[in-house]
Amino acid sequence: MGVELLLGSAVFALTVVVQVVAVMAVIRFLKRRDRLGRLDFSLRYGTAVLSGAMLIMFAGHLLQVSIWAWLFKWIGEFQDFKTAFYHSAVNFSSLGYGDVVMSDEWRLLGALEAAGGILMFGLSTALGFAVINGIFRLSKAQVVQKPNSAK
Repeated sequence: MGVELLLGSAVFALTVVVQVVAVMAVIRFLKRRDRLGRLDFSLRYGTAVLSGAMLIMFAGHLLQVSIWAWLFKWIGEFQDFKTAFYHSAVNFSSLGYGDVVMSDEWRLLGALEAAGGILMFGLSTALGFAVINGIFRLSKAQVVQKPNSAK
């Protein structure tokens, strides 16, 4: 069990870094747009920003699923990457079909991946809400500024 915990913890830490980098990329993009005065409120802009943020988060999740899949293949749990990736995606999303299972020796890794996946999806959800909140605040600020600018 010690080797499983050690490997699982190391891969979990790596996936946290991947997700944090994705979150920070979105935040840096928005801060840069704000500094340049290029943030605005419109259906098109809000849709683009939120969609872009979610696509970046999804890409981060796919990379994390891939990292877990490579671990599963490396330890010899699965012969091909496609099966390892499928199993990893099912674990990461906490779906848990059970149609492809790991051996007793390594099954704790599946639970560790699921715990990490829940946390990473939570982080993506939090970012989505933060972006929506930012768009909402921006729209309120622009509505308030319009009457003042007409004077």
